[in-house]
Amino acid sequence: MDDDTCEAIMRRLVGREFRFDYERSMVDMVFAKGLAAPRIAGMIHANRYMTAFPQKRYDDTAILMMEFVKHGYSSPRGAAAIERMNRVHGRFSILQADYLYVLVGLMCEPIAWNQAYGWRRFTDQERQANYWFWRRVGERMHLTVIPDSLEACQAFKRDYEAAQFKRTKASLELSQALFGLVASWLPRPLRFVVRPVVASLLDEVFVDYFGLRAPPAVLRRVVHTGLWLRGAAARFWPRPKDPTFYMDAPVRSYPHGYGLADRGPP
Repeated sequence: MDDDTCEAIMRRLVGREFRFDYERSMVDMVFAKGLAAPRIAGMIHANRYMTAFPQKRYDDTAILMMEFVKHGYSSPRGAAAIERMNRVHGRFSILQADYLYVLVGLMCEPIAWNQAYGWRRFTDQERQANYWFWRRVGERMHLTVIPDSLEACQAFKRDYEAAQFKRTKASLELSQALFGLVASWLPRPLRFVVRPVVASLLDEVFVDYFGLRAPPAVLRRVVHTGLWLRGAAARFWPRPKDPTFYMDAPVRSYPHGYGLADRGPP
């Protein structure tokens, strides 16, 4: 798939047709699941940036991902965003396997979410665009071994989670910071729902990794049915004429705007 087609498809999917779905899957699910990987969680926990500034850490991650999609990895703006990400990550000793796990999460989580809750299913071309877009971002991140198909990426993701994931002090503390952040977005009387709802969305093994209580089966069904119904209703909603992205609305950490040099720890 050529760059122009790949970038155009992703811009349409993320900015027009499935904005809610991509923010939940490409940002939230990938962000959360990475915290169950001991090396990833250990690195994030060690610099204390997320626990000290959880909103800024979340916003920085979401903005960089959406910068790639909005402007395209082959644009000057996209290249500058990738360079900034490489500079931030270059301060740490990160194994290629850990980089790759996050990368394949960006490819695979939106597809899994779409299969469960999308207002329509992705076409095969759109599924392949998810793969090729992030593969080319990965190449610009200097990853040298990227599985050569979407199916191989899905297999790598399953194998990595089975071999690497476990409950650690870092995963517990970081997940609590993340749940506290999500709760802060809600009115105070509703904040109690965050942990049981998150537990209902995650696979059972993640519930243990993050020190959550196993949700009642009825709550898990309610949460999944509610998201499915939202998707069913969304097929009748009007689509915006122009794509809009996470940073096009006021960002909590940067109400007056931001520059790419602001992304990441100081």
